[in-house]
Amino acid sequence: MQILRCTIIKGAGEIVSKKPRGGFLAIAGVILSLGFNLLGSALIGMYIGSLLDRNSPTRIYTPIGLIFGLVVGFHRAWIIVRNMMNERK
Repeated sequence: MQILRCTIIKGAGEIVSKKPRGGFLAIAGVILSLGFNLLGSALIGMYIGSLLDRNSPTRIYTPIGLIFGLVVGFHRAWIIVRNMMNERK
């Protein structure tokens, strides 16, 4: 997420730099992104696990794929939140 900076020139050369704050839509976009990352990675992990389960006599790979997908999704969510917090400083 890129934050734009605008410079306003007031009066006799006085320069004021303002950093715009993220509004409701920016925050909603981040929250939706987190949800889609978690859901998407979990579904992809389950799908890959189910593909591996086709040739397996036990159905163990689907839950393993789900857990692996959730771990990847939470890791990606953590990276997004960490980057957002660093931008706000």
